[in-house]
Amino acid sequence: MHWRTPPCWSGPSAGPRVLVILLAAFTLAGCSLATPSTTPTTAATSTAPALATVPNVVGHNADVAVDELKQAGFTNVDLGTVDGHKFVALPQNWTVKTQSAKPGDRLSRDAKIVLGCARNS
Repeated sequence: MHWRTPPCWSGPSAGPRVLVILLAAFTLAGCSLATPSTTPTTAATSTAPALATVPNVVGHNADVAVDELKQAGFTNVDLGTVDGHKFVALPQNWTVKTQSAKPGDRLSRDAKIVLGCARNS
């Protein structure tokens, strides 16, 4: 089958028609042929990290302690062991014995906090 070029796409007036169609498509798509402005934006940005106060979670259930730290705003909480086990499985079965950050310290919300846990008997 041989494709034929529609009459409106060929001939001496085809150039302006194609240009009008392309401009209409850009306009409908929200595009502009204008050059972007080189004026910098003046949005205020804060470079100070958001701080949160470390709660005391020693003696708490490990699962509850992680929730308390997350509620305080901390996003980087790890569990370690202090009783010879290799890793903490099922945090609800463990108790926090130590914490790497002192209670009351003001730390960045992405600061790493490690809770040393012992398995419940």
